[in-house]
Amino acid sequence: MKITVLDNENQRLDQYLSDYFEDISRSKLSNLIKNDSVLVNGIKEKSKYIVKLNDVIDIELDSLKIKKLEPQDLPIEILYEDDYIAVINKPMGIVSHPTNTIRENTVVNFLMSKYKNLPNINGEDREGIVHRLDKDTSGLMIVALNDESMIKLKSMFENRDIIKKYRAIVNNRFENLNGIIEKNISRSMRNRKLMSVDDNGKYAKTSYEVVVQNSQYAYLDIQLFTGRTHQIRVHLSSINHPILGDSDYNKIKSNFNIDAQLLQAYYLEFEHPISKKSIKIEIPMYPEFSKYYNIIFGEEGINEQFN
Repeated sequence: MKITVLDNENQRLDQYLSDYFEDISRSKLSNLIKNDSVLVNGIKEKSKYIVKLNDVIDIELDSLKIKKLEPQDLPIEILYEDDYIAVINKPMGIVSHPTNTIRENTVVNFLMSKYKNLPNINGEDREGIVHRLDKDTSGLMIVALNDESMIKLKSMFENRDIIKKYRAIVNNRFENLNGIIEKNISRSMRNRKLMSVDDNGKYAKTSYEVVVQNSQYAYLDIQLFTGRTHQIRVHLSSINHPILGDSDYNKIKSNFNIDAQLLQAYYLEFEHPISKKSIKIEIPMYPEFSKYYNIIFGEEGINEQFN
């Protein structure tokens, strides 16, 4: 399996692989490096090697015992497609790309069933994936269908040339109706599957605007300027406005039995990486989101819950 380093460079080799393979321990990956199951640019390197941009890391799949990835038809709506890109509406509950243990029911499985010769610059288990959404976050994703569009889209995301907007329902009333959160984020020391605010982490910026609120909840319009893992969830939790239904970052006792966080990537605006035409796509609230929006902010819901 070959991985080309396109971001997160300047990390130790074992740390880079630990972030890439989220469900494999760093110690196990270190052992693979020691046992010569990992090569960097065709050369054996130590765990402390600092990865550089465009390094090619080759890992023996047999050593990880990874199941082969298979095409799979899934209930994912394609909202836009041409020869270079596609925009999909990912439902809640579907993982963006496979991991060591999750090899089915991912966006990549779906893409493999629809398109041939997907670009695998980001890794052989991330074909077509330019950016990702959390498993329980639904909404819009841009997919690259060839190497040229993949490279250009990666650059556009890095240069923040793509407008990404989210909607969310969060706990607690805001004093200020809009704001910007700029807090660095890194992997949590307590739970490596989660993220946390950390001065030594990677720069992250999120803006928000309160669209409507009452005494206990607020409905937000959110824009991402960077794309860190769990960024919106971590940032909003850090200012005491965790997302309703977020079992990882919201510790406030809820009045509702919600399956997943009420967070949706609802708007994309960007220039097509090849044709340069302007593309704007917006989707409505998904049914579960709409249900709780009406309960909390609808006239009847407000009268029942907050008066």
